[in-house]
Amino acid sequence: MELSPELLRKLETLAKIRLSPEEEALLLQDLKRILDFVDALPRVEGGEAEEARGRLREDEPRPSLPQAEALALAPETEDGFFRVPPVLE
Repeated sequence: MELSPELLRKLETLAKIRLSPEEEALLLQDLKRILDFVDALPRVEGGEAEEARGRLREDEPRPSLPQAEALALAPETEDGFFRVPPVLE
């Protein structure tokens, strides 16, 4: 994908930001590097990914942490649950 200054200005408008010419030049370089990296991903050989997958442990159920132990370090608890400040009033 080709990044042009016009496309960068359109992205600026969509993001509702205003960049200086210096910031535009830096952002354009950064975006080009990111897109070049993403374009190269399909060309990475699958062998490395397959090897990494083979090194992962099997997903097996294990005993969970006892409730008392999980709540022991909580700043506040209530009726066997973590008590947290309200997010919405």
